[in-house]
Parts: sequence; C-alpha cells; structure tokens
Amino acid sequence: MTDSAAAQPGVSRAVVGAALATAAGVVPAVPGFGESVIPTGALFGLGWPAFGIAGALLLDRDPGSRLGRAMAALALVPVAVTAAALFTGGAATRWPRLEAVWEWLGAGPVVAALAVVAWGVDIAGDRLSRRRLVWLVVWSAGLVGAVLAASLGAGPRASAAVSTLGLWAMAVLLYRLATARELRPVDEPLLDAAVAAATLLLGAAVGTVVRVGGLRAGFPAPEMSGAFAAVVSAALVLPAGLWLRRSVLQRRYGQGTLSAADVEQITADLHSQTDVRELLAKAAAMVAAASGHERVGLVLGTDVPDLPPHWVLHPLVVGGDRVGTVYLEPRHPEGPEPRQERVVRQLLPTVALVARAVGLAVETDHVRRDLTRERARILGDLHDGLGPMLVGMSMRVRAELRHRPTPLLETLARDLADCRGDLRGIVSGLTPSALDDGDLAGALHRLAGSFGGQGPAVTIDSALGERLAPEIAVAVYRSVAEGITNALRHARAGRVTVDVRTTPAGRVLVDVTDDGAGGAVVFGIGLSSLRRRAEELGGTLDVAGTPSAGTRLHLDLPARRAT
Repeated sequence: MTDSAAAQPGVSRAVVGAALATAAGVVPAVPGFGESVIPTGALFGLGWPAFGIAGALLLDRDPGSRLGRAMAALALVPVAVTAAALFTGGAATRWPRLEAVWEWLGAGPVVAALAVVAWGVDIAGDRLSRRRLVWLVVWSAGLVGAVLAASLGAGPRASAAVSTLGLWAMAVLLYRLATARELRPVDEPLLDAAVAAATLLLGAAVGTVVRVGGLRAGFPAPEMSGAFAAVVSAALVLPAGLWLRRSVLQRRYGQGTLSAADVEQITADLHSQTDVRELLAKAAAMVAAASGHERVGLVLGTDVPDLPPHWVLHPLVVGGDRVGTVYLEPRHPEGPEPRQERVVRQLLPTVALVARAVGLAVETDHVRRDLTRERARILGDLHDGLGPMLVGMSMRVRAELRHRPTPLLETLARDLADCRGDLRGIVSGLTPSALDDGDLAGALHRLAGSFGGQGPAVTIDSALGERLAPEIAVAVYRSVAEGITNALRHARAGRVTVDVRTTPAGRVLVDVTDDGAGGAVVFGIGLSSLRRRAEELGGTLDVAGTPSAGTRLHLDLPARRAT
C-alpha cells in the first residue's frame, strides 16, 4: 500500500473513472429504493460501491495507486452480476432472479474481491507493511467467515445485510490501512478485547451466581439482583483490567513523559559537591524510563558517537548550538515505535538544557582549576621572585642610607618598605601564610593568639579527623578570622568560642560564637564573599544574631572537593 502523495491540482482522470464506476455500481440497486422495503436482490449489491468511494479517495491522493484502481474496479461487481442475471434468464430484471444469482454465487464475489485487493497491495519488508498485511488478513478472514456463516445459517435477507455491512467495513479499513503512517501492533487491540471480555464474563458470572442463588433461596426479583451484581462486579473488575493494560503498555513504551519531580531529581545535585557528569547518566536513565528504550546515553560536545546501525541518534541543540547527542537503543531491531519517537522528541529540549547545564558546570570546574593553578603560579612568582628582589633592593638602599643619608634615599626606603608590606598583603590574600605547612589547627590557634590583649578572649576547640583540601582549609581559616574580627569590631564581645570539627559523613563544621550584643546581622563585603565562596565549594555559611545572646557564624563544607 502506498502512503499519501502530494495532491495534484484539479481532478485526475483516475478519480473521474472511480466516480463513474461507483455510480455504475449503484445503478442496479436504484429501482429498489422506490419500494417500501429494499428487495434482497438490490441489498446484495449495495456494499460494493463503498470500494469505489474508497478507491476514488486513494486515487485523489495518489493517481498511480494500484490499490485505488483495483478498488474502483470492484465497484462494478453489481453491474457484472446484474448483466449475468439478464443474460441467463428472460424475466431476469425481477428482483427474485437477481437474488437467486447472488445466492448462487455465495461468498465467491467476496473471496474474488479480496484476491483483487491482495493484488493491489504493495508488499514491502518494513514493520508498517507487515502490520498492514496482518490487519488485512485478519479482517479478510473475519469478513469471509461472517458471509459464509450468514449464507449457511441465516436467510437470504440476513446474508445480504451481513455482506453489505462487511463490504463497507472492509472498504473503510482498506482506506485506513493505505493512508496510515503508524499502526498499533496486533496484540494491543487483542489485549483491549481481552480486558473487555474478562470484565464482561466475570460480571456475567457473578450475576448468574447471584440470580441462581436468589431463585433457590426464594428471594424476590432475583433477576434484578443478578443484574445489579453483574454491573457492580464489572465496575469493580474494570480498574484492575485497565491497570494491567497500562502496565503492559508502559513496559513496552515507557511512562511517556518526565514529571516535574523527575526534572527536579535530575538537577538536584547540580553543585560543586557532586561530579556533574553523573547527571548525564541520571537524565539518560529517566529518558529510557519515559520512552521505553533498552538503553539511552548522553554525550557532550559536537562529536557523534560510533554506534551500531539500529541505534538512533538525536542532536541536542540549545540556542542554535549543538551541545551534545542523545543515543538510544530500541527494543526492536527495526527502530522505535512512532509513539516512542514522539516522547523522545518532546523530551529533547529538557535533556538539551540538562546537557547545557552540565557542560557549563564542567567548563566552570576547568576554569576554577585553571585559576587555582594560575594563582599558585602567581604566588610562586611573587614569593620567590619579586619578594626577594624587593628585599634585596631594600637592603641595598638601607646600606647606602647608612653611609650617605639623603632625603631621596629615605623616601625610597620607605616606599620599598610599603611595597613589601603590600606584597605580603597580596600573598596573604592569595593564600594565608599561616597555612603554608598545611596545619589548619595550629594556624587557628596562632590566629586566636594574635588577638590576645586586643579585646575578647578567644577559645579554639578543634577536632579535625582528616586533612582538608587546601581550598577548604583556606575557607575555614578566613571564616574563623572574619568571625573573630566582627566580634572584636562590632559585637563588643567579652568572649569568643571557635569550634572546628569534621564529621563521619565527610563534612567540616565551623561555629564561631560570641557573647556580644547580637541583633540583626548585615552581610558586608567580607561575609558576602565568604558565603559565595562557601556555596562554590558545595557548602553553606549562615550568620545569626540574637539580642543579649550574641552572634553565631556557622560554616558547613565538604571536607574534600569532588574530582
């Protein structure tokens, strides 16, 4: 069978021929419409014009359709039968003679028509063509069986009615099969029929049992009780049947969509603590569950993976840029079902955004590592290069100043001293010098000691069970320094307690608590930058103040950065 083609302007000769054949097929039955009851001889021929109508529609879509021409020719069967009746009898124009000829032919015209249809069908090896063929065979067998049963077990009137209705149904089916671009597998309608039959049979069985029981017990109106029980039982069984049907289809096609909860689960771990590339596997697994594919994978970038021929590739595009590729392995070697393709195409924009987010996160991580390396390089250049150079220049200037003091040398000595101080501040900003040996606990105790005699008494309690990553140690050190400094400057505290410890879950917790004035906390530049840095490292920083109860800075970070 051929798919639809572009319609040609105007009406083609093939369509005109099909219309004329249809009109000719109706003509033998036209006199029968003038009677109160359509004669059986006329009723036999009323089903064949349906083929002409369906053939005309097919020829309008594709003037070269062989099936359309075959169906148009079948519309002339009543003309041929009427001509045979006229040729074989003198008074053959009467309806009884025509009825006798149709009865003598029996199911022969129907079988011949199905043979002509089979000749007109284009047989191909793809999945859609095979399903068309299966449906055609099933309906053809049903039509022939119905016509034979009516011919053998019913009167001519019933046989004519069954033949006419069956031919109309067959014509509609042929047009549907010829124009459909997707067809359900045959077992799915059978599953629907099985669910409906099981529901009716169980309801009927329960109703029969109730009716029989009511008759034996002498209950009034047992028929009504049985009918009510049958309806209630069917209503109770139907949800179970629908659930079974839904489970079977979901196993074959997937759940069909991604819910808001699914998207939230995909993006929940999009932060520095987790390797963001794990989100690709999570998104791929959810696409597989939604579309019913055997396996689904995601790759970033513009490269196309080398996969077996039956795998399906879809580019992921965001803003005109290709950010990745999703590749799917269908359960069937011939590819996914059309409904699975629709589900995948509906999910592609969401998956593309996930891929873009992961790509940006990976790029950010690379940039962060590059910055760390560059910061270390700058630190080394300043500490090992510019620092010693300034020290040497300062020593030479001071030596010369001792021999020949001049205002210019005094000014130069002071400027060099200021430059050395600024350099120490820059180096300290890149990484605190107290952490050069990696001993965070010792650095914190030295930090607390540096505040001695300047205000509050600082107590350090540390329980670090593992060595922290360098950037984590720097964040802890600066947060403690900021908390103590704020207590000294703003809280008018008499005592500051610092608690730093690691947990079995791989977290480091920092609490800086003072007994100062408390109250509302305003995040200035220092606290804002510390909070932002904590979030970049996959943690949190909170500061809360309570009047007459002091202020508490709480820092929660991972002990080690994800690689």
